[in-house]
Amino acid sequence: MTTEYYTVGEQLQFDPAQLQFDESRRLFAACQQHSAFDVVELRRIERRSGDTKDIIDGIVVECCDGTVPSRNVAGIKNRERLLLRHGPGLIGPHEVNALRRDFPATLHQNSVRDGDPPSLCIYAEPWSAVERTWTPAKHLERILWWLRETALGKLHLADQPVERMHFVSPFQLALPADFVGRAGKDAEVLHVEGANSRPDGKVLRGYWRPKGSAKSKADSGIDPLVVAVPTVVSTGIERYPATLGALHDQLERKGSSLLPWLVDSAKRALPPAGGVEIPKVDTGHTLLLLQIPMARSPGAEPERTDADCYFVHASLVRLGLACGAYFDGKDGRAYANNGLGAVVVPLDKEEAWRELKIEPIDARFALTPKDARQAAGVPDDGAEFQGVLAGVGALGSCMAELWWREGWGSWTFIDDDVLLPHNLVRHAGEDRHIGWSKVDVVTNLVELTWSTTAKPKGVPAKVTDDTPEVRDALASAALLVDATTTLEAPRDLAVKDDTPRMASVFLAPSGLGSVLLLEDAGRNIRLTTLEAQYYRAILNADWGEHHLTGHSGAFWVGAGCRDVSGVLSPEVVHLHGATLAKQVRQLAGRQQAELRIWTLDDETGSLTANIMPVEEPIERACGEWRVLWDKGVQQRLGVLRAECLPSETGGIILGYRDHSLKTIHIVDVLSAPGDSKANSASFIRGTVGLAEALERAANRTANIVGYIGEWHSHPKYSSAAPSGADVELLAYLAKTLAMDGLPALMVIVGESDVSVAVGEGRDV
Repeated sequence: MTTEYYTVGEQLQFDPAQLQFDESRRLFAACQQHSAFDVVELRRIERRSGDTKDIIDGIVVECCDGTVPSRNVAGIKNRERLLLRHGPGLIGPHEVNALRRDFPATLHQNSVRDGDPPSLCIYAEPWSAVERTWTPAKHLERILWWLRETALGKLHLADQPVERMHFVSPFQLALPADFVGRAGKDAEVLHVEGANSRPDGKVLRGYWRPKGSAKSKADSGIDPLVVAVPTVVSTGIERYPATLGALHDQLERKGSSLLPWLVDSAKRALPPAGGVEIPKVDTGHTLLLLQIPMARSPGAEPERTDADCYFVHASLVRLGLACGAYFDGKDGRAYANNGLGAVVVPLDKEEAWRELKIEPIDARFALTPKDARQAAGVPDDGAEFQGVLAGVGALGSCMAELWWREGWGSWTFIDDDVLLPHNLVRHAGEDRHIGWSKVDVVTNLVELTWSTTAKPKGVPAKVTDDTPEVRDALASAALLVDATTTLEAPRDLAVKDDTPRMASVFLAPSGLGSVLLLEDAGRNIRLTTLEAQYYRAILNADWGEHHLTGHSGAFWVGAGCRDVSGVLSPEVVHLHGATLAKQVRQLAGRQQAELRIWTLDDETGSLTANIMPVEEPIERACGEWRVLWDKGVQQRLGVLRAECLPSETGGIILGYRDHSLKTIHIVDVLSAPGDSKANSASFIRGTVGLAEALERAANRTANIVGYIGEWHSHPKYSSAAPSGADVELLAYLAKTLAMDGLPALMVIVGESDVSVAVGEGRDV
């Protein structure tokens, strides 16, 4: 029996220079160095869409590392031929296809078109998160992991619901909770309609409706009539009048009047086409709203405009006929009295309009942002500005509502997510909002709060998207608050010089902590610097031991491998949301950068604030990498060196790398292990306690902070310039870390300077 393979694209010469992308060439080099991957051929694949043509690199490999059982239920072979693709238009920037025609339809495969090779779902996380730590070497190890775990039947999590028969559709239908119990009853039907607030939405919503019912608009039966009268001179407070005539007389005594303006407004209230039907029995009412300019003395300019509201016990038609605004056309309809033979009711007679009974209604103006700030105790100074809130999930929606209620800022909300049923536990949205874009949910909610303020804007996108709407929002903003809970948004935007001042807010996984990182007004200390200092605080503070650990659990909300939601009470969201909202508002008016962490005692409810000192950043370019640390790290290096003089000393460096931004962040440095050997001319680092220290750093920082290199000192009066031995050490470190596709960092501390070097082991 022969095995058939897919043939794709144009076969290239066995020369990596023919690959289109540098990342493909790096992946090719990693394959050549990995013992489990044999490169079979290289291919160039063209993908056309209309007039556009995309080029995709393909690397065909034979994959075998001996860990896949020769006989397994899944049907994975211990040697598989795979196509590693890289380029635009793929499911992800790096797609892995199985080239065996009888490759089994296992779990965790991507949906592909009929006839296309199977696509392995290598990563459950979105690429924006994967790329932060992605390297070619790690990618190959991930492929081996997928094959091994699939063959062993361990890839599917035990608590995840069984997969559905077919791949998940991009469209979703949200059914009523009682669908099973009520479906099939003759008295009602399920009505399905688009539930998203955007025309390109893919969420549908189901509603129960009685059979044969039609949508109807509620009609109050009250006719509103707005009348603007001349200026009133304030001469004291009077009792409410009981009739229209008494109201007219009161206005006349104060230099104003009612009837002429009432007649004019009633005429304009008629439909343009002509008259209106005269009811045989008048049971209607009119809501009479008077706009009254108020002046202090005769001839003075009005100081304000009041609104007086009255309930008139007559329909607008009857009121118009009574005051002479309309006339009876004798055809059952009333028409505007424009002087064509009709007689206007004279003021000097006790006519019907004067006797119409009225009842006062206490009318109030809606609050302006200034009024809201006054009621909330928020200072006006600095409260009027354009802001962007990125991420309006549970925490973001809570903060958005608070800021809008207290009139602080004019906001644009940016988020690309939609509201689904399980979000209602913690999100500010309501049942009627299911299927809406989250930005539209929050916009709708804050618009319902104040009807007279400037309208917020909602942009259904990622804040890192390069779209006109996002660019315009950021360009006009004075403050950008990131509540996205992602790594990429604050990191990618913080490095841009045209980004407004940024704040980053988020909750700890357990809900027992919250964090605020705020750049200084001049953006000299950016979020990238504050993030590293935040991790250093976690490593060295007592509260840091459990700060990023101990989530309460998870529950599944769908059948896909990404459909998991954390368990977190809405109480802690609102508790931290209120704290963070107030802190951002207060601290945004100051010039300095801030790093603050709050810890909740779940038993007592007390919230402890930890205000950390913020250190100035230091940056050094090393080839294609940028190394970032701060004066706090540099000061610690100097102290450790001074304590060991005249001998040299050293230790390991803790930090993290961002492969997307090509940055290396130094978080902290450790002192020399106890078994180190040192004198005035050399230093050999020991290993005692290092494994425990690295494990502790990983546990405390959710596996973000780890080993990134070595540091050592030079003797007294010596500079930090690398010696020949230092160069050899860096080369060794670089070669060792290059196995994982990682750069090596070396820091040397001299008498008055610090040198930094980065080695990558190879240049592909």
